[in-house]
Amino acid sequence: MNQSALRINNIVKSFDGIKALKGLTLNFNKGEIIGLVGSNGAGKSTLLNVIWGAYAPDSGELYIDGERVEKITPTKAQELGISIIFQHRRLMPYMTVAENIFIDNMPKKRGLIDYKKMRSEAKELLNVLNLDIDCDCNVEKLTAEEKQLVEIVKAYSKNPKVLLMDEPTTALRQGDVERLFDLMNTLKSQGSSVVFISHRLKEVMEICDRVSIIRDGVNVSEGDKLDYTPDRIVEEMSGITATDFEHQRDVTDSSLSQASQEILLSVSSLSVANCKNIEFELHKGEILGFAGLGGSGVEDIFEALYGLKKHAKVDMKIDNVGVKINSPIDAISHGLGFVSEDRQLNGEFLELSVKDNICIPFGQKKRLYSIINRREETLASRGFIEKLNIKTESEEKLIKNLSGGNQQKAIIAKWLQLQSKIILMCEPTAGIDVAAKSDVNKLIQQIALEGKGILYTSSYITELMHVSDRIVVIYQGRIFKVFSRKEYDHNKIYLAMNGIDEQLGAQNEN
Repeated sequence: MNQSALRINNIVKSFDGIKALKGLTLNFNKGEIIGLVGSNGAGKSTLLNVIWGAYAPDSGELYIDGERVEKITPTKAQELGISIIFQHRRLMPYMTVAENIFIDNMPKKRGLIDYKKMRSEAKELLNVLNLDIDCDCNVEKLTAEEKQLVEIVKAYSKNPKVLLMDEPTTALRQGDVERLFDLMNTLKSQGSSVVFISHRLKEVMEICDRVSIIRDGVNVSEGDKLDYTPDRIVEEMSGITATDFEHQRDVTDSSLSQASQEILLSVSSLSVANCKNIEFELHKGEILGFAGLGGSGVEDIFEALYGLKKHAKVDMKIDNVGVKINSPIDAISHGLGFVSEDRQLNGEFLELSVKDNICIPFGQKKRLYSIINRREETLASRGFIEKLNIKTESEEKLIKNLSGGNQQKAIIAKWLQLQSKIILMCEPTAGIDVAAKSDVNKLIQQIALEGKGILYTSSYITELMHVSDRIVVIYQGRIFKVFSRKEYDHNKIYLAMNGIDEQLGAQNEN
């Protein structure tokens, strides 16, 4: 009997002429849990979207149960027994838990939706994971963790032959991770193939039978998990070997910043969400990088400092003066700016001009109740457009018509216009092309040279190493390790993000 549940052969997929997948070939067997690992941008999520039918491949073949499938679509994928848990949740917020679970196949009675049967079956499925979630509750009222659990139950409800999982544990606490692993083992015992994408190496080593490693759109290594150590996995993912490390340090050391010894920001006793007793200092002219896997707490730290977390506790000093920040207005009044990962949702006003986005008077007390001086704003915006090299025909052009990189420059300009002395940058290069990333990061380094302090986080370790003067690694809500620039080492930073310190030869289990 053919043991292959799913096989992809020589899959190629490009976006705007750039190949995300470069002839990828993989086989996923029945009754097996496969760990699919790789750095950000390696092609993992693209691959899952090709298998699911959301992306049409440029070329290549896909086989289910040994039979070639032509032109797969999400509907066809479901019919063939493929289910998927996306990295970003796709639930309907204004529908109930039960409706979301059965949204693709609601039970009918005499042509009408059988809500009684749907609720009953939803309760049974929730009980599989021992979840105390009301199936009649609207999804919008659930916590992020509960929403992720509903996604998992939804995928399981389809009795999949192949279950694709893209970072399913990011929002889960340990107890719920264990429930998920029990479910994965149940599917495995039933002969299903489970494809598990995770940056958490401990989870990959615990639950998977086999490991496949993707780098730059190709499969570079695969085999039984017993043949791998965390060190080997990271080395295969990055393509950086131990012999490369000294050269890597030479390169990074050549661009040391001119950070002052003067402390601009000191933070102590910061506790928010799962983060406990976070302490660090930021110097004038310094770019302090933060690294952590999804759910580590980095985003919580940034949002707490900016006053976006209601129940955060923190002792904070700016220029050696204690401050209390309970809201973004407080943060702005104390000289803090915030560049969000989702600039379109939280950073910019798409229907306003470049000038209006740069010169929004929010937070400037002297202008809150004054008539806006249009001439002053025009001159100011033109100055920032020239200084930051924002490519636009005019300051009056709608910001939504600019490229992603130029939109991001305009957002940064807003905080410079507000004379922010500390800017928190959460994934500032997300969603922009390679050339624009370089421009934005050069701009950030220039801002630091002017004496401002930058808190910077990126999911790309190489980017953090290039931009930051020090890197603070957060693991399970605590500072696990701090790397100075002379200690930078891509693989060791990634291992630290997984709670593994080579020097100690052990993993932090706290």
